[in-house]
Amino acid sequence: MNIKRTISAQNHSYPVDVPDACPICHRHSEMQVVGADEVDGGTGVQAIFRCAYSGCKQFFFGYYGPKTNGSLLYIRPVKPNITTFPEAVSALSPAFQSIFCEAEEASQFGLNQIAGPGYRKAFEFLIKDYAKSLSPDRSAEIEAKFAGAIVGDFVADPRIQAVAKRALWLGNDETHYLKKWTDHDVSDLVTLIKLTANWIEIDHLSKAYVDGMPDPRGA
Repeated sequence: MNIKRTISAQNHSYPVDVPDACPICHRHSEMQVVGADEVDGGTGVQAIFRCAYSGCKQFFFGYYGPKTNGSLLYIRPVKPNITTFPEAVSALSPAFQSIFCEAEEASQFGLNQIAGPGYRKAFEFLIKDYAKSLSPDRSAEIEAKFAGAIVGDFVADPRIQAVAKRALWLGNDETHYLKKWTDHDVSDLVTLIKLTANWIEIDHLSKAYVDGMPDPRGA
């Protein structure tokens, strides 16, 4: 979310959008305007901000253009705010965690055409590593199969299967020329990946407790 502020450059005042969250510490606080000047032959404005949070105090730049509407084009530098998955998921598929983080960084830098296929790749690692944990004796077969076949042939939990299928549908859209699911975008893909990861965590933790606490009645 951005807030409207007025900044001065070359003795002119410009109403501009100022981020209400620091791009480095990601906290919501007052953004101090340190200075501003016209750039790009006078068609745009560049401003220097400083985060007011006492634990940060970092400087960053905001780039605006054209001057007439004060639209915030981008901010630099940006420290990506990376998602951390539960230990049960990251231990199951370290490659998934790594690839997902790279895709998330690309997305936060505005590289959406790269982020989508990256999320799709991350999800394939997650679903294949999960399937291998269920059927370790069939690891070579799982590695060779398409992800869609893995979901249908190796994932029995209907909750995981339902969201995983939809994650693959949207993930494939991100790698194809024509999109089938035009009412959904990469944010929906990310949500489905996180849902799948959550169900996988529940499944693994549930099995761990059941195995670690056998019913004394032998039931």
